[in-house]
Amino acid sequence: HTFNQLYQNNKQIVISSDRPPKAIPALEDRLISRFECGMLADVGSPDFETRCAILDTKCHEKQYSLDREILHHVATVVQTNVRELEGALNKIIAFHQFKNTRPTLETVKPILSSFQPATSRKNVTPKQLIITVANYFDIHLDDLLGKSRQKRLAFPRQIVMYLMREEMKSSYPSIGSELGGRDHTTAMHAYDKITHCLLEDEKLQHDLELIKQKLYAM
Repeated sequence: HTFNQLYQNNKQIVISSDRPPKAIPALEDRLISRFECGMLADVGSPDFETRCAILDTKCHEKQYSLDREILHHVATVVQTNVRELEGALNKIIAFHQFKNTRPTLETVKPILSSFQPATSRKNVTPKQLIITVANYFDIHLDDLLGKSRQKRLAFPRQIVMYLMREEMKSSYPSIGSELGGRDHTTAMHAYDKITHCLLEDEKLQHDLELIKQKLYAM
C-alpha cells in the first residue's frame, strides 16, 4: 500500500539491498516486478573516504572514539563492504573493552589480520573449506554434507555456507550445490543468520578467526 501510494503520487522511491529483487526471499512476485521496472544500480565497494566516513558514523552511534590514524588503518585494511567495516570495528571495541584498555595502532593491527585483502591470500577450494570446518568441529564429512538438522551439524554447515560466500564470493546456488545439493535459499538463510550472530557472539567470532587461520595455512 505504501509503494502504491508513493508511485501514484509520482514520488521518487529508492530501495537498497545486498541482492537483486529476484533473490530476496519471501518477496511477492508483484513487488519483484514493480521493483524491477525501475533502475537497478550496483553501488560497488566504498572508496577510502567513504569507508572513513562510515567508520566515523558507526563510532558515533556506538559512542566510541578512535584515533584518526587507527580509523585510517581500518579503512585501508577493510575494503570490501559496510558489514566487514562494522565487524572490524566491533572486534576492536570488544577486545579493548574486555582488556579495559584504549586502542593503539599496535593492538589493532593483529585484530585486523583476518581482514587482509583477498588478493594476498592463496586460493582455496570449497572442498578444502568444508574439510577445515569438519575437522575444526570434529565431525565426519558425510555428516556435515548430510541431511541431519541436529544443531551440532546444522550450525557448522551454516558456517561453511557463510565462509564460502564471504571468503570465496561463491554464488548462493553453487554454495547449496557444494553442501549436498541444497536449495540456494538455504545458503542465503545461513549467510544472514551467521552475519547476525557475529554482531554479538564473541565465541563465534573467535571460531571463525581460527577456522580461517587453519584454512589459509593449508
